[in-house]
Amino acid sequence: MSLGKWVGIGAGWFFGGPIGAIIGYYIGKNFFNGNNDQEKAYEISLLILASLVIKADGKVVREELNYVKSFFASTFGLAKANKYFEIFNTLNKQALSSQLRGVCIQLTQSINHASRLQIIHFLFGVASSDNEIHSAEINLINKIAGYLNINHHDLQSIYSMFLKNDSSIDKYYKILEIEKEVSIEEVKKAYRKLVMKYHPDKLQGVSDDIIKLANEKFLSIQDAYEKIIQHRS
Repeated sequence: MSLGKWVGIGAGWFFGGPIGAIIGYYIGKNFFNGNNDQEKAYEISLLILASLVIKADGKVVREELNYVKSFFASTFGLAKANKYFEIFNTLNKQALSSQLRGVCIQLTQSINHASRLQIIHFLFGVASSDNEIHSAEINLINKIAGYLNINHHDLQSIYSMFLKNDSSIDKYYKILEIEKEVSIEEVKKAYRKLVMKYHPDKLQGVSDDIIKLANEKFLSIQDAYEKIIQHRS
């Protein structure tokens, strides 16, 4: 399927639903000028969902705000990120929870599975940036994953990548989405499957900067595989 069939022309898919309504009301469509609009649409969707996750536990933690700002600065460069900072500050003052389902459904209809997995990876990064993933944040990300048609195994795999205080071998099996009892052949098979699923080349409708970021998740899978092989040896 061509990229055009995934995301329409420019950011047309973005303006046609609840995401476009949020942008039109709070930000203004003048942010889009026909240059890389589909990529900007995806990036603003990250801001909308990050804002909801940050407020999920009833408080706004500075570390989580700083994570989002640092993420956009390191991913896109400070010049481009400054505009996103303004948008994020505006969105973070709004009550957008009633729009969650519509936003996620619009994304599900408009971007491919690999790009939706990247959203979940980003949101767990936000939630874990204060060294604690609150149960309310986990519940919200679970809900978002459901709306994005991300299955339980993929969700647990990504979640395990952010368990900073867990260095047990169990963590690495969860990342590879397998049980500890499987054979070494099954370990290798699972690794090859995830390499295909999470390879940055699978992303569609996103900027080169986001594709570079996907390498972080990809490297986590490689690290988990190597740790398991070492443990088996």
